[in-house]
Amino acid sequence: MSGQRMRDRAPGTAVMEQVVRLQEATPPRSSLARAFGVDPLPADAQPWFTGALGERQVGAALGRLPIDWSAFHAVPVGSGDADVDHLVVGPGGVFVVNTKHHRGARLAVYDRSVLVNGVKKPYLRNADLEASRVRGLLVRAGIEAPVHAAIVVVGAKEVRIHRKPVRTAVLRSDSLVRWLTRRPAVLDDETLAQATQLFDDPASWRAVASPHDTAERFSAIEREVRSAQLVRAGWGLAGGLALLAAALPFLPH
Repeated sequence: MSGQRMRDRAPGTAVMEQVVRLQEATPPRSSLARAFGVDPLPADAQPWFTGALGERQVGAALGRLPIDWSAFHAVPVGSGDADVDHLVVGPGGVFVVNTKHHRGARLAVYDRSVLVNGVKKPYLRNADLEASRVRGLLVRAGIEAPVHAAIVVVGAKEVRIHRKPVRTAVLRSDSLVRWLTRRPAVLDDETLAQATQLFDDPASWRAVASPHDTAERFSAIEREVRSAQLVRAGWGLAGGLALLAAALPFLPH
């Protein structure tokens, strides 16, 4: 990681890199497409873009944790391209946090499953796997610290807990910091320092090469996407006004 500490890794780095790769492989929009607000992102980049926005929002929330807490983002674990969205350590223990951005969706949570708009998702299984990987790292380092998994939901219209999962917490992003800081203290200062040092060391994780300007490049894409949305909204408003103007002569006086 080019000598960077893990704490320097921006929230959503892995998904932002994917957005940048896909968007930069797409031909630039024509002047006409820009004038009509055509989305600059290809269809296959849309889920990654949404995911990156969610991770950045949760990362910003974690930035408000007290000074005795540390948060690490887009932590590369295992093989392939797997990563932990957010790894948090503080007096209350170690927390593997997985962000799920589902704007306007309805989530139903049961003890063994999570449904998004009625469709079952493997979120609980994946959260358990990520927690077990972090737990194994701590064991190999000789550090005794409890590891908890959490699924943090961004943008959902409803999150209904029917039956709480045994090993994984499911909560909204706006309650994450409060939930973390209200956990009872279980780590002493020495263990907390050891775990933080272990997580902050890039050698503890799978080696990745990340461009230093990923966040800046993603932000430029985000601005372009927002601009296209405003253009489309403007055309929609203009169309509505044109229809109203056309209808006025036929309205009763």
